[in-house]
Amino acid sequence: MKTKMMIAGVLVAIVASLSVKEASAQTTAPAVKVIPTSDKDVIKLIYGYDAEQVDIKFSDATGVIASDRVKGKSFEGGFNKKYRVQRQANKDFWIEVSSADLAVTYRMTAGANGKWTAQLEKTTYNYPVVASK
Repeated sequence: MKTKMMIAGVLVAIVASLSVKEASAQTTAPAVKVIPTSDKDVIKLIYGYDAEQVDIKFSDATGVIASDRVKGKSFEGGFNKKYRVQRQANKDFWIEVSSADLAVTYRMTAGANGKWTAQLEKTTYNYPVVASK
């Protein structure tokens, strides 16, 4: 009887640890990054997912400054792209990267040396709706 209880306890512990592992996997950072480069006022956008189309919007407090669209036929498994960013009196701006499955917003802050610092502000996953009978 003791061995049956011990086996049942081990099984419950395994199931509980798998549930916790699955829940923590949903809180990981997205595979979309904005990083500075060695060039002054140049940032690199890294998008690490398959997508048919990715829209990139640059905006500040007044609204959208510029936008770019990357079609999926030009990449498979993600892409990286450099953007030259002009400074406007150390004003922050935002980069919104969106596709059918994901939307990510980064806040960009200017540094004194011409480098930009990116801070992840928002991530939205657009999962398809699944109906069950």
